[in-house]
Amino acid sequence: MEIQIIKDRSALEKYFRRDLPLHLYSLGDLDDFYWPRISCYGNQTEKGLKNITPFYRGEGLPVLLVFGDLDLDYLRQLQSLLPDRFYSHMSSGLIKEFSDNYLVTEHGDHFKMALVNFDLTGKTNTNNTFQVTETDLPEVNQLYRESYPDNAFDPRMLESGQYIGIRQQGRLASIAGIHTYSAAYRVAALGNVTTHPDYRGRGFGRAVTARLCQLLESTIDFIGLHVKCENQPALSLYKSLGFRISSVYGEFSLKKRPK
Repeated sequence: MEIQIIKDRSALEKYFRRDLPLHLYSLGDLDDFYWPRISCYGNQTEKGLKNITPFYRGEGLPVLLVFGDLDLDYLRQLQSLLPDRFYSHMSSGLIKEFSDNYLVTEHGDHFKMALVNFDLTGKTNTNNTFQVTETDLPEVNQLYRESYPDNAFDPRMLESGQYIGIRQQGRLASIAGIHTYSAAYRVAALGNVTTHPDYRGRGFGRAVTARLCQLLESTIDFIGLHVKCENQPALSLYKSLGFRISSVYGEFSLKKRPK
């Protein structure tokens, strides 16, 4: 079956909403803000879309999302359309279909989580938080360099208005933001959450995350995130704010094997 780039956003939305916790990022990326950077590979059948694998080109390596019950023949055929190097999020067991053609570096298992209890975010003191804007970009970059160098921050995301911070002693000490946000599709995925090592253990991460969820609640129906399975402090924090685990997946970087 021929692989196509699917451009019908209504059909893609229907496909992604079949399992919203699994496809949250992909649904958000249908928004006009992200759409020019995404290619949704897949098959168009008489019964609808099948084997949808979004490919996002942003800052850094492009990212391939490989989730759900996909045909293995499709995954093998897809590889002829992919670049020599890319990053990928994949459902368990699917990476082996790429290992013949790519050298794979594993970056660990991650939980997908969904906010199921909005009430808990409202019980956190967020008085010292503020909304981060584009004018704060130098501080934001410095915080990520010092606290979270392996981040996926794209400065364009500050344009969304969905970043919350805390300052201490005249410096940005903690921040929470989004990987994807769409008021049109009413979904958001939290991301790029970090606190400077000098200020950890003071509840700042809780405060900025809770305030961000409160901010999103007016325009968003579904909030999710992902977190590394071994990151117990972050996992405990998110659970205490009303998030629950929905699935597990792996993250990988892939480089084409030399011929």
